Amino acid sequence: MNVTRRQLGALVGAALLAPAVPARSASAAAPAWKLMWAPDPAAVGLRAFETLEDDRADSHPAGQPHIYVEGDAFRFNMHTVDRDTSTDRQRQEVTGTRNPDGYLRWLAGETWRVTYSMYIPSSLKATTTFTHISQTKMPGTGTSPITVTSLRRVNGVQTIEHKIFESDTLVGRTELEPLHDKWIDAEYEIKIGDGSSGSVRWVLRSGGVTLVDATRTGDTFLGDRVRPKWGIYRSLGDTSGSLLNCYLLLRNMRAYKQVQAVATRLEAESATISQGVVESNHAGFSGAGFVNTDNVAGAYVEWRHEAAAAGPATLTVRYANGTGADRPVDLAVNGRVVASGVSFPSTGAWTSWTSRSAVADLAAGANTIRLTATTAGGCPNLDYLEVLQ
Repeated sequence: MNVTRRQLGALVGAALLAPAVPARSASAAAPAWKLMWAPDPAAVGLRAFETLEDDRADSHPAGQPHIYVEGDAFRFNMHTVDRDTSTDRQRQEVTGTRNPDGYLRWLAGETWRVTYSMYIPSSLKATTTFTHISQTKMPGTGTSPITVTSLRRVNGVQTIEHKIFESDTLVGRTELEPLHDKWIDAEYEIKIGDGSSGSVRWVLRSGGVTLVDATRTGDTFLGDRVRPKWGIYRSLGDTSGSLLNCYLLLRNMRAYKQVQAVATRLEAESATISQGVVESNHAGFSGAGFVNTDNVAGAYVEWRHEAAAAGPATLTVRYANGTGADRPVDLAVNGRVVASGVSFPSTGAWTSWTSRSAVADLAAGANTIRLTATTAGGCPNLDYLEVLQ
C-alpha cells in the first residue's frame, strides 16, 4: 500500500469453520474463534448491518426496496435501470456488522472470520468490468476497497474471484457458471495489518466440495477500521452483454473474532464410541490416537463435558477425511440435535487434519455432545473435541 493511499485513508475517516490447531494440553490458553455476530434475518431484519445503501441516488423508486429479508435470507435486487450517485455504475449494498449494543469494530492487529451461504442466480453474471459482491473497506468517502470478491470474465470465461485490491493480488479464483442457481458456502478470514503483516484467506465450497482454499499475504489496513460490505456493486461498462435484472441471496451469516481463550480439549479416544475403534495408524493426531467409526449411518462418538455455567459454547471438532466424499454428521447436545447434516468435507488425505466449529448452548454442569454419522460412509476420523465457553 503506497503512502498516498495511506494519507488518503487518514484524511477521510478515523458452525461454521475453524482452522487446524496444534496439539496442546487438555485445558490451555490458545487462539480461538469467538462468535460475535449471527443475525436472524426474520428477527432483526436489516438492523443486522451498520448502514444500508439501497438506491441511494433514488434512481428507481418503483423498484424500492431493493434490499430486504426473504425467508431466512437477505435479498439484494438489481435492475438494469438502477443508478448509483456515480451514474456509470450501480450499487445495492449493506455495510458492517451490527448487534443490539452497536456495530462491531474490526481493528488493526485483529483477525476476523466471516462465513455465509450465498445464492447467485444465472442472471447475475460475471462481467468484463467490475462486479463486486462483497468487499472490505475503511469507512469514509473516497477510500479504495481493501479486499473484493468479484464476478469477472477472464478470457471470456465467467469466474468468481477474491483479491487484495491495492496490490491486485489474486487470492483465489474458480469458474462461476457451475455455481449458478445453487447455494454455495463462503469463508473469508482477514488478518488486519500493514504490508506483510496482513493476510487474507478465502474458501469457497459447493455441496461439501472445496473449490478454493487459498491464503495470501498483503496490506489489509488503511488508517482506521475495516468494515465488510455485501451486495451487488457493478460497472455499466461491461461489453459482454451480461447486465441483466438480477439478485443475490445471503443467509447463515456469521462473524468470528480470534481471541486468546481457554478451551477444554476432549480426546475422541476417551469418549463413548458406538460402531467404531481407536486407531493410531495415521500421523498428525493429538493424544493417544483417533476414532475411526464403521462405514455405517448411525455410528457415533459422544463426549461428556462439565460446564461451569450455562450459555453458548463454541464446539470445535478436529478431523481427517481421506476420501473424496463428504461425511456429514448430526450434532446433538444433551440428546437434542442442534445441527443436522453438518458437512465434514474431504481433507485430501487421512494424515491431513483440519477443524469444523459450531455454536451450541450448554447446561451448567454435565453435558453430552454427540456426533452421529448420517450416511453409509460413517463419520470422518475424529481426533478431538474442544469446548470454548
